[in-house]
Amino acid sequence: MATGNFFACLALTLHFEGGYSDHPLDPGGATNLGITRATLAAVRGRPVAKADVMALSHDEAAGIYRRLYWNAVAGDFLPPGVDLAAFDMAVNSSPARAIAAMRAELGLPAGGGLDAAALAAADCADAAALARAICRRRLAFLQRLTRFTTFGQGWSRRVAAVEAAALALAAGANPHMPASGIAQDRPKTGCQPRGLLMSMTLPPETNVSKPFWASQTVWSSVAVIGSSLAGSLLAWKSGDMAAFGAALTAVLGGINAIVGRFRAVSAIR
Repeated sequence: MATGNFFACLALTLHFEGGYSDHPLDPGGATNLGITRATLAAVRGRPVAKADVMALSHDEAAGIYRRLYWNAVAGDFLPPGVDLAAFDMAVNSSPARAIAAMRAELGLPAGGGLDAAALAAADCADAAALARAICRRRLAFLQRLTRFTTFGQGWSRRVAAVEAAALALAAGANPHMPASGIAQDRPKTGCQPRGLLMSMTLPPETNVSKPFWASQTVWSSVAVIGSSLAGSLLAWKSGDMAAFGAALTAVLGGINAIVGRFRAVSAIR
């Protein structure tokens, strides 16, 4: 099993995600280390309060990032630089959109996942060119969002920093330093993908086109919704409005997770 650049990429992503926040215009609500309240509730399989989000440890956050985002874009099997570009886009804009961007740049049909053939195509591409193209496609998507007027400056700085670090990784440089002297973009002529790519077993999270009903995320979210509804009824009866609100938030988070997973089985445009 390849080890990849997960921790180097995660360090840069966490630099931009920052610590605890609860911005009124951020639909994610209470967030810590980039992990929203809804995501944390879905992962833990139960409702969580803002205090739980605030107390999220770095180790737990790293595990969530690896499972839900890094594995989803097969980060361990992507060329250096491409792994960072795809991973940070997955965190910021969803794994499905990052995969769709990569497939589009590789000239592959829309709607598929990252199987061995797709990863072989990525392995034969010029890593610097592919990483740059993913970042440019990501920025173009962000610029179309209505929230760009509020968050656009920060998003643009982040994409620019990720692109520079991805180019440095592609060139074998320090991932935290700007790239310099990057060779001209060029395809790898006569490329034979690494043998590992042709015989590997991918993490299940990379199969974004698996049936909706077969998703562990969906069933975990159903469990969250059920337990949260029960908790909201108990809170209502006891007059605990704070607990009632927290339970309803968890319900909405579970619904959001299911909707997101449902969208992920289709081509994202």
